[in-house]
Amino acid sequence: MSSTSSGVAALLPPRGPLRAYALTTLVDWIGNGLFHTGAALFFTRVVGLGATQVGLGLTIAALLGPAVAVPAGRLGDRFGHRRVYLATVVVRAVAFAGYLLVNGFAAFLAVVCAIALAESASRPVRSAYLARIADASALVEVSAYTRVMLNIGFSLGSLGAGAALAADSRTGYAALVLGNCLSYAIVAAIVVRMPDDGPRAAPEAADRPVGRRGALRDRRFLALAALSGLLYINADILNLGLPLWISSRTHAPTWTVAVLMLLNTALVILLQVRAARGSDTVAGAAVAGRRAGWALLAACAVTATTAALPPVPAVLLLAVGVALLTAGELLSSASGWGISYGLADPHRQGEFLGAWSLGSDLARAGGPLLVAALVTHGGAPGWLLLGTLFLAAGTVTVPLAGRGAVDVDRGKVTAGSPG
Repeated sequence: MSSTSSGVAALLPPRGPLRAYALTTLVDWIGNGLFHTGAALFFTRVVGLGATQVGLGLTIAALLGPAVAVPAGRLGDRFGHRRVYLATVVVRAVAFAGYLLVNGFAAFLAVVCAIALAESASRPVRSAYLARIADASALVEVSAYTRVMLNIGFSLGSLGAGAALAADSRTGYAALVLGNCLSYAIVAAIVVRMPDDGPRAAPEAADRPVGRRGALRDRRFLALAALSGLLYINADILNLGLPLWISSRTHAPTWTVAVLMLLNTALVILLQVRAARGSDTVAGAAVAGRRAGWALLAACAVTATTAALPPVPAVLLLAVGVALLTAGELLSSASGWGISYGLADPHRQGEFLGAWSLGSDLARAGGPLLVAALVTHGGAPGWLLLGTLFLAAGTVTVPLAGRGAVDVDRGKVTAGSPG
């Protein structure tokens, strides 16, 4: 009993608001795992949409969502990030319930856009709220714990969706939607009990960095967000590139895809916190980004060799490739956390983290198309080109982040100097 408790505790941050924050992620993603595992079948078999309609609606929503990231961050800076985050949770619960009333493409588009806007608005205020309740030195570590909870939650939700998929009935799919709505209700109940960060008063002139531009005018910050977004395209390799490659270009059995997904999830749960160590400074986070680039290049190079191999060697090398891909995923996540928190204006944390989310999302928007094109039509050279892109993004991060840190420090020194 005690060993089990200690094992679970090792996956959680210390008791108090930080643990409650991590638990909201766990519950949230149990609901997401429930719904998204059966979403495609719900849309096509229950709602009656065509696959093209579903894809078009999700694409429009994905392009629309990032537009609210910066305004939502500014609202959090002004009125308190916990309050704005709580509002987005309520909107998501109501919007997901709306899926049960959808009977055509127009209604589907309205609901999926509402959800995308609420999800995009929630990311910067949630991250900024974490910056209010955690010590600056612990932000990256707590973000790592939170990502572990995300993976555990999604896995549990996906397993729970199995019964509904087996039943393949309208009632079963409706249960997935309602289960996700219930998860948001639980999250809201937890958030209501967490400390209120409240609106932050405007900083005194002596404490305000002189010459620091608004987030959308800070080109170096936005460029770093875009580089981080390019590194995050590794998720599209796992979810899209590998299934396409395995099914069309290798002799590996198709069930290999499921095994590789499980391997990735297990490695993230076990290693994310450890991989994040050292990324609590901008310099350390930038180095993590460079290492991520090398790991992702190695993953692409290994995967490229599996096309002509017999089934067993192909599966083994694909597993090695996914292990390297996961290393790049863990390091790129830690890099993004460390740089975004480290370079954000502490007096406008929501605004800057919203701009980071916007830049990162726009940079990775073309990821699925890029990965599909290079993997399907490019073969081994396509994999190497993709790996080179990752390496370039990770390498450029180091000098660019270093100059950004110098600019921030210079602004602080200027602000603290006598007039």
